[in-house]
Amino acid sequence: MEKIGANFKNIFSSIDYLISRLTNLKADELSLKQGKGKRLRGKIIYFLALAIVFNLTVISAFSQQREQAVSASRPVEFSAFAQIRYTDYSSDGHDTFSLRRVRLAFSAAILPSLDFKVQIEQTKSVNLMEAYLDFHLGRWAFFRAGQFKIPFSYENLKGSSELDFINRSTVVESFCPGRDIGSQGRDIGASVRLHMSFFEASFGLFNGSGINRLDNDNDKDKAFRLVITLSKSLAVGGSWYEGKWPEAENSSRLRRRQGLEARWQPGSLAFAVEYIRAFDYDREGEGWVAQAVLSWRQGQIQPVLRYESLDRNLALAHDEEEVLTYGLNIHLAPRTKIQLNQEIHRPEGGKKKNIFLIQCQIGF
Repeated sequence: MEKIGANFKNIFSSIDYLISRLTNLKADELSLKQGKGKRLRGKIIYFLALAIVFNLTVISAFSQQREQAVSASRPVEFSAFAQIRYTDYSSDGHDTFSLRRVRLAFSAAILPSLDFKVQIEQTKSVNLMEAYLDFHLGRWAFFRAGQFKIPFSYENLKGSSELDFINRSTVVESFCPGRDIGSQGRDIGASVRLHMSFFEASFGLFNGSGINRLDNDNDKDKAFRLVITLSKSLAVGGSWYEGKWPEAENSSRLRRRQGLEARWQPGSLAFAVEYIRAFDYDREGEGWVAQAVLSWRQGQIQPVLRYESLDRNLALAHDEEEVLTYGLNIHLAPRTKIQLNQEIHRPEGGKKKNIFLIQCQIGF
């Protein structure tokens, strides 16, 4: 406190001196008119230097009075993973190596009730995948705003580093909102989520245009998802999405998605089923997928099996497709694993395709 008082005493002395010097400014202006401009310019520089010293003194006084470190309520958490893939298109006679995903994410709690997360993709170029704020309204609810995954479908919301199969199902990639327009299941908007031990509900409003894009019409797309936990091993749920997609400059047409899901895990064996019905303009399609995952040695080794049935347009005959996928996951660390998959695509009336995939994921 004695230092602060001394600093303020110096400040007031500087102010008195500054006022006394300013009283002579008029005389200096007259001298400028009489051709003595150099002398006045020197005094102006002197006054500016005095003002700078004055401001520095004030800052010093207040910084000594109260010093507060600026920091988040918890350290910033970084995570990253990379996926290197080998794909053999045996039916087409060629194969290739590829860098499927390279993602970096960081998150932190700015306040006890305010979190943020940012995730970027860095394969071909740096691309913003997610950037959002979570404001916790209470113990069982939070509000989210920014760019994030649309609350629709269990498989869509599952992280890319946590998938049981190398590729997401064809049904989800074809019909899930955000994925059907090539935006990784994400969009820009806001949502409210309620979560308790026996149920989870999410409702959101979105642009409907995809990631890193402005809204392309005057309507906001709506999404809703509800999951009810019937027991420790069984959960069922449903999703609904509705919006408009621009057909012309001043015209938009309806776009709707409806989904059902169920998950059952009796011990080391886990089953999951999803059904999605899609309505686009005047076209209607549907698809369903069922999968089973068996975990051995505390989940380190996992044989996997999945079957899909997809019909992109119910009005067309011979438009169905079946996909059978089987494989093996070997977990080396929490986010590091090796996956082997064989995909067999059987389009009705088309040529059967066999795709063999090996993917190595490294992450932390």
